[in-house]
Amino acid sequence: MEYMRDGLDSQYGFLPLQEKILEIAVYVDKLCQDNNIDYCLMGGSALGAKRHAGFIPWDDDLDIFMTPAQYEKFRSIFHKKGDQKKYYIQEWGAVDGMVTISKVRMNHTTYLEDTFQNWDIHQGIYIDIFILHTCPDNRFQQLHQCLWAKYVIMKGLAIRGYSRRKGFLRIILKIMSCMPDYFLVRHGLKQVYKYRDKKTKFLCNFMGKAIYKNAIYKREYFSKTEYIPFEKVQLRVPVKLHEFLAERFGDYMKLPSLERIKWEQHAKYWNTNKDFKDILPYCKEYKDEKKLI
Repeated sequence: MEYMRDGLDSQYGFLPLQEKILEIAVYVDKLCQDNNIDYCLMGGSALGAKRHAGFIPWDDDLDIFMTPAQYEKFRSIFHKKGDQKKYYIQEWGAVDGMVTISKVRMNHTTYLEDTFQNWDIHQGIYIDIFILHTCPDNRFQQLHQCLWAKYVIMKGLAIRGYSRRKGFLRIILKIMSCMPDYFLVRHGLKQVYKYRDKKTKFLCNFMGKAIYKNAIYKREYFSKTEYIPFEKVQLRVPVKLHEFLAERFGDYMKLPSLERIKWEQHAKYWNTNKDFKDILPYCKEYKDEKKLI
């Protein structure tokens, strides 16, 4: 393989998928280098870089952070001179230039997830771009920002018929499914983006899986980014990677349970060589992408 190290354990069967995901990441990194755009690995991808010097063996995706300004620059550059024959930007919750998340997908590949298999959207292999937002210093304002972010995310899950949540969250999803699809989504995103030009001590990712406290990080962790080894290549991470991971995951060197490993995986089916359009013939115009939140 061009990007994955030799001799890796293939017990999870993800090595060809990870190779293709890393190909996308290498392309995104090059576009960022050439255009002075900053990014860094986040979540399990940053953890993999630290603990495994690459992918977590059972991981079937890759996530990066960009600030709103850096993402908007990336989006503009990609649409002007990106390799659109090979790649595609899919924006979720796109309204007034804001997004919940963005995916860079590879054309002519397949990555199917349960909740999207009947949707006319691009369903190629991807990496996620999460927006790293400015977080206010005031605790009440933090809670306000977090609640609106979670409203937007839960509304998106409800639209997709997401069913992996249990207990109270399952009830919330049922309530959300009864509300108008785009009701308050624009307002919610504005509450998340509203501090973008403020100078605060904190940054946050309330749009991700982390709950309130574990989604707030000291700005100093991201004061710089630096390259570290990731499989056969190098990708950017926060300069204070240990501090970020400890705040996000606690004892991040401890391996999760088998149940948690299975829960974290996304793909129902993937194929690195077959176009999703050949598998899902109704995916032609991506007319359902406007429903992505």
